[in-house]
Amino acid sequence: MRKLLLIAAMAALALGASADGYKIEKVWENNSIPEIVPGNCRQGLGMNGKFYINDRTTATISIYDETGMIGTMDGSPNCTIGRDQAGNIVMSGVTFPNNWGIGAMIKVVNPETGDYKEYQIPEECGDLGRCDVLGLAKGDLMEDGELYICTNTSGSTIAKLVIAGGEVSYDDSYAPDCGNVTCSTTTPIYYYTDLEGNDVLLYNTRNANPVKLYPEGDNYSYNVFMLPSRGTAMGMFPFIWDGKELFLYNLQGAANYLDGIAVAEAYTNAGNITEPIVTVQPTVNVAANANQINWLWAEPDADGVTIYQYYPGETGGHLTVYRMTKDEPAAKVYILGEVNDQEWAANAGTEMTYDAENNVYTATVTFDGRGQSGENYFSFTTEVANDNDDGGWAYIAPFRFGAVSDGDFWYSDQLAGWPLSLTNENGQAFRIMGGEYKLTLDMENMNLYVEKVGVDALRGDANGDGQVNVSDAIALVNAVLSGNNNGLYLRNADVNYSTSINVSDAIMLINYISNGAW
Repeated sequence: MRKLLLIAAMAALALGASADGYKIEKVWENNSIPEIVPGNCRQGLGMNGKFYINDRTTATISIYDETGMIGTMDGSPNCTIGRDQAGNIVMSGVTFPNNWGIGAMIKVVNPETGDYKEYQIPEECGDLGRCDVLGLAKGDLMEDGELYICTNTSGSTIAKLVIAGGEVSYDDSYAPDCGNVTCSTTTPIYYYTDLEGNDVLLYNTRNANPVKLYPEGDNYSYNVFMLPSRGTAMGMFPFIWDGKELFLYNLQGAANYLDGIAVAEAYTNAGNITEPIVTVQPTVNVAANANQINWLWAEPDADGVTIYQYYPGETGGHLTVYRMTKDEPAAKVYILGEVNDQEWAANAGTEMTYDAENNVYTATVTFDGRGQSGENYFSFTTEVANDNDDGGWAYIAPFRFGAVSDGDFWYSDQLAGWPLSLTNENGQAFRIMGGEYKLTLDMENMNLYVEKVGVDALRGDANGDGQVNVSDAIALVNAVLSGNNNGLYLRNADVNYSTSINVSDAIMLINYISNGAW
């Protein structure tokens, strides 16, 4: 089978990104899946790095990973393929499109071991009609869990099948009422714990607003909500991540039933949320999906969320794994000391601005020359103390850094624009003459660049007299031969921009003086 692996491991292909730092990257995709006939394989399941696609006509599940199809297992004669929280696959023994009814068989399979159990739907769950899809069951249906079933004859009730000790609990299984929701053949129900710690259900119908169901005695109360830019293709998944209650769903594209995806928080009126927090735009232009399905599953962890998308289609169908992450905000950096009329204090600092494009921090500051010789002192910290932090200076000691020096480091104009080394280990203060300066801090390489505002560098002016002539060449040659750069204006003397002063700079400067061109 021909496979198309767009990206075998996380690479820097950001398909969706937001101003808040959320992004979605494609991990891998397979869009050559000839074994999958969309009309027969209407629901797909993604978890643990694999896809499980059920073919109702052959009652066979095909298993895929990033290398392609890696195996098969017994499946269901129905469209359904869901799972529980333990990762067991859940399917129906009812042949599509028949009603499920009392006594219909539910099969629960451990996909890793092949172990399975079968449970009959008891009469306590009601007289069920047709059901084409399943969502996420609570717990471990091999031992203790709950499966929620929605069919087209249920009215405003759902079937709650309770498993206890590996057996159907007839006392606990029943058909709770859910208010005025209207069940359909394509309404999967997902169990999850919401942001407030409540056990709730997500009730999702393709062409209606999703509903959050809350236990209320033996029944459920409901709360209809909306999601920004939501399309009407089937498939949705709720999860908690980054301190938010989030929903993965189909993105409304230029047409319905495309394969774009979105992640957003829910809202209850049009004024609350106007945009998803992150999206992936559709890759197909015309709906390839006759069954109006776009199956989405999510696995959150501490570092991000793995997203599985099964998009069935004769043309444009694919299995895709995405990874959703969030860039950590840049650390704050503060200038400590005698800057901008600021005094030395553990709880006071001038915050620098982070330049994300260049990955540096910048600040234009004024030193007022308050010292005996017209100088000021400063260093840096990534955290200032609060007024109630015990010890003040002791508190911020782990966050302080400064010049690499045996004592206070005297800055002179000859060092303008030259990398000055920084250290977290016993960093010293910089000592600088009064004036207005631009400070550029490179935290990655622990370098500081200081430039006096209004004073431009002059390439080749090694002695700093404002001209480029033979005296600069002599100064540069003497420095190279002696190994002593004292007296040089280092950025001017570094004519080849290598951040070092060596013989190539001297040769290049001599050639410039001779030829008048760099």
